[in-house]
Amino acid sequence: MEVEGRRPGKNGVPFCQPCADTGNSVTADKFCSVCKDWLCVTCIEYHRRFKSTRIHNLLDQDLVSNSTQEKKKENTIYYCEAHPTELIKYYCPTHDTLHCGDCAASLSCKMDKLSSITNQIGNKDMLKELQTYIGQLIKSTDALESKVCTLIESAVETGVSHLDQVTRHEQGLIEKIKAHSASLKDDINIATSEAEYQLGSVIDVCTDIKSVGKQHGDDLNECIGNDSEVFIACVKAKAVLESKSDELIVAGNQTNVKQYIFKKCVDIETILQTTKSFGTYEEDLEELQTSQSTGRPHVHQQTEASGCYYVHIHKFSCHKYNQYKLMDNLKY
Repeated sequence: MEVEGRRPGKNGVPFCQPCADTGNSVTADKFCSVCKDWLCVTCIEYHRRFKSTRIHNLLDQDLVSNSTQEKKKENTIYYCEAHPTELIKYYCPTHDTLHCGDCAASLSCKMDKLSSITNQIGNKDMLKELQTYIGQLIKSTDALESKVCTLIESAVETGVSHLDQVTRHEQGLIEKIKAHSASLKDDINIATSEAEYQLGSVIDVCTDIKSVGKQHGDDLNECIGNDSEVFIACVKAKAVLESKSDELIVAGNQTNVKQYIFKKCVDIETILQTTKSFGTYEEDLEELQTSQSTGRPHVHQQTEASGCYYVHIHKFSCHKYNQYKLMDNLKY
């Protein structure tokens, strides 16, 4: 039997590894096939005393090949989950479970149905099927991961497109509002100019009337003392002042300019009071119809040919089930 051991001592006889670790060179007597260590007589006694190592297989020197003594390979030791200090020793093919000696004593299964772990060492079918299963699992996981990455890119691209649509919609509405606002401002400016012109003409009439009245007043004052001149000036002034009086009445009527008020659009105010006034972000119509008909959110389902990733593996040699399905109709 070829096993991995430690460096040899004199004449190819190996030293005890635990003793060598403490700085002592003690010739080894046996080799532990579990710990992969050479042991002296004293260490063998301790090895057989402790519960965790007493069942280890100790080999004589003549059963150990010297050609591999320089190599070291760590051995994995499996302990019972229910009894952490106990090694796994038995396998139950009925329930496909592993047990230590303490577990076996309390199991409902009879001892004759349990199999020793050493009896399963030659079973290579489970290892091969598990390796195939792991390969399929990794392959399916890679395929799903690739699919998800593609979906993420698609979701990001769709989101960017929708954001662009919202921005363009916003800009369009702003441009329309600005156009209506500019038109409304033009109307206000025109109405203001018309009122200003109309009232300005009244001021001009008033200025003219006051000028004419003042002029005739001055002329009358200059004629005082000459009765004939005063009479003639009065006759002339009367006709002019009566005409200006008529103009004043007409000008007074021009003060009634059109009055305007600004009224907001009630329809826009009503629309803007809702959360959907600008627009909504909804599911696709087909998905909405599916959700309404089934009462459940719509989920895209794909077959194996179109990208549904699942793994089938036939029963392991020691399992009671006929088939295991890792990811059955994985949905995304």
